[in-house]
Amino acid sequence: MGTFPSASHKTLTEIFSKVNMSELPAMSNHVQELLTLLNSKQTTAQDLADVILKDASLTTKLLQVVNSAYYSRGVPVTCVSRAITAVGFNTIKELAMTLALFEDFIKAGVEKEEISKLLTKCFLSASQAKILCKAKKLKVVEEEVFICTLLHELGKIIILVYMPELYRKCQALIDRGYSNQFAAKTILNDLTFTQVGMEIARFWNFSEKIVLSMTDTPPQPTSRLDSQLYLLNVAAFCNRLTWIICYGTELELAELILHYGPIFPITTNEAITLMKKGIEAAENISDKIILFGLSKLAIHSKLKEKSQTILSK
Repeated sequence: MGTFPSASHKTLTEIFSKVNMSELPAMSNHVQELLTLLNSKQTTAQDLADVILKDASLTTKLLQVVNSAYYSRGVPVTCVSRAITAVGFNTIKELAMTLALFEDFIKAGVEKEEISKLLTKCFLSASQAKILCKAKKLKVVEEEVFICTLLHELGKIIILVYMPELYRKCQALIDRGYSNQFAAKTILNDLTFTQVGMEIARFWNFSEKIVLSMTDTPPQPTSRLDSQLYLLNVAAFCNRLTWIICYGTELELAELILHYGPIFPITTNEAITLMKKGIEAAENISDKIILFGLSKLAIHSKLKEKSQTILSK
């Protein structure tokens, strides 16, 4: 793990005391093993495969994702060692870590339904991100964009799981129309969800690309070859799109399309289609957490409502 941050910020210190591996019984031994592998330069592909195979649920989820439209190379992957070869060692390390963490988040949190909904929104966004990059032929490493988009809202997840009372206060402000940033800074003593996520990700030694992809307003790329800034913008766009479909307005959707138009031209109809494909992909994964989250988000009815409103104009 990384270095514990300065204790100068009381709320951040409290958050770290709750997610510190040695002080969090709810964090499974399996996740701790994966963290150890993630942070070791001596880890081999066989070491990683051996740990993943200890957990049948994680093995199944990992193979489902690797065989999904975002990673598939056209040849079915039926074993972990083949998945590592097909997708790449570093990608499998971080993907396995993410899937295992999400399962532990569900077990650790008391707000089961809200956690499922938030994790499902993250998965929908990640699913869309890879589809978008392929469709627009963006210069982004495909194996990275899914994970970076998936973890874009890590800070919000952390607060929801480990400090649910503070999350509820933030959400109350958001429901009244305030921004995520304003709500978080008001309740978390001037901290934002992004700052929390970045600090936790660095503490767990996640890649710097994952850390940077958590920003909500990344700068625009100045060159088609700027893969880093394209990745950050895709992660921000897809997460915002999912939120708008679930909770936002047609005006907010129009503003989103207008803002990202200069980066990767996309129409409102294309955005709706992108969301539909993301939902199809999430359903194909057939994970109970994701399927439960989709039902609680009532995503099909919300997307249909947005589509009908747009088509009627």
